[in-house]
Amino acid sequence: MVPPPPRLAPDAHFGFNNLFPDNDNVLRQSPLIYSSGKSLALKAYEFLKGFAPPVDLTQPIHIFFRGPAGTFPSLDAWDVFENTTDLALIRDQVVLIGREGSPSHDVETPFGKMSRLEVQGNIVRTFLESKQIQILSSPIQLLASFLTVVGAIGIILYFPLSVAWLLLMLFASSLVMLSYMSLIWFKAWWGLANPLFCILGTHLLLIGFKIGRQEEKQWRIQEESRYLKEMDEFKNNFVSLFSHDLKTPIAKIKAILDRLQSENPSLDPSVKQGLSGVERANNELARLISDILRITKMETMPIEPAKEVVDINRLVESAIQRLSFLFEEKEIKLVANLEPLFAMEGDPQLLLEVITNLLENAVKYSPSKSQVVIQTQETDHQVRVSVRDEGPGIPEEELPRVTSKFYRGKSVDKSTRGSGLGLYLAKYFVELHRGTLHLTSEPGRGTEVSFTLPIR
Repeated sequence: MVPPPPRLAPDAHFGFNNLFPDNDNVLRQSPLIYSSGKSLALKAYEFLKGFAPPVDLTQPIHIFFRGPAGTFPSLDAWDVFENTTDLALIRDQVVLIGREGSPSHDVETPFGKMSRLEVQGNIVRTFLESKQIQILSSPIQLLASFLTVVGAIGIILYFPLSVAWLLLMLFASSLVMLSYMSLIWFKAWWGLANPLFCILGTHLLLIGFKIGRQEEKQWRIQEESRYLKEMDEFKNNFVSLFSHDLKTPIAKIKAILDRLQSENPSLDPSVKQGLSGVERANNELARLISDILRITKMETMPIEPAKEVVDINRLVESAIQRLSFLFEEKEIKLVANLEPLFAMEGDPQLLLEVITNLLENAVKYSPSKSQVVIQTQETDHQVRVSVRDEGPGIPEEELPRVTSKFYRGKSVDKSTRGSGLGLYLAKYFVELHRGTLHLTSEPGRGTEVSFTLPIR
């Protein structure tokens, strides 16, 4: 047992080995002077160096632990006396001699429980090698906490919650890594409790604000969606009523034209030609109104195609007969290559509308005295119908958009009338039958529009 310092000579080689754990019973620091006596580490320094250390002796040193228990090699005294161990392990080394203590007397350290002798070894090594940990000053720690709060606020406010939570975890993990890296490389410790508490506190304070703001945004979106839905219903109702009202005068015009032509067979040719022009314009207007009514119905409720036995070739012949006057007017030659096909299931009215739209587009955009080819064939359990014209073609950049509602290409001749609904409706009706619409075109060499339908 070491006598109290006052009973020893001032120059005696001794130092106290008292240990002073923190309030949480973990040992992190050790005083250099205690009750006018010098610590073991300070006395060892003066003895080995020959001079007093250039540090403030009134301040405790923060221990830089080399590692967990067992990091320092230990030898049994009996083995040393019997020369049964390698003495090279202790040559030119500071050796601490003491008795083996009971595990119940071990000291709690940041690396777990450790014997008092090994704790003294870490203290002596820390002081001799000047590896004591530097605790950053309060202003620096406050600045770090402030920057942490600013970073957490930015993450929470400018990212979705799921992403923000992940980023906050990464942010906290980065702070932990930086703290331990600064401890290992620079022997500086800036603490983790304050930054981590700042992240947690900022999250708890702002999460309610963020959720409230998102709920308000969602409420506004719902209100806007409800308003737009009401406006859309109003628009559809208006278009539907307006279109229905237009059908009556169109029907009257058609009836008057038919009556004039049937009751006056000897009309002047120019008058007959004028009446034919009026009839064509009336038919186009009726078709446009019919398309608008279809689209209005499509947008308000889904269309269920009928399931009837369909002969595609007969539908093609019906479409050709319906549009024959257009081919005659522009002197366009129509070539129909119709292969024998098996009957299939589908909606004849919708499929007739598709074929009619494709043929009508081909006639509209083909020059006079050109040729339009319509072909049917069966391949790989599918029926394929294609219409090829010799028109100006469609630029490649416009191909993905020509099936959009009301879209007309920029290169289309403005004198060619159209609503931009034909291909839109055709694509929709084909897809109702689980089919696919295809377009291939080359500017200056014509366009081919085809659709395939599965044979069930």
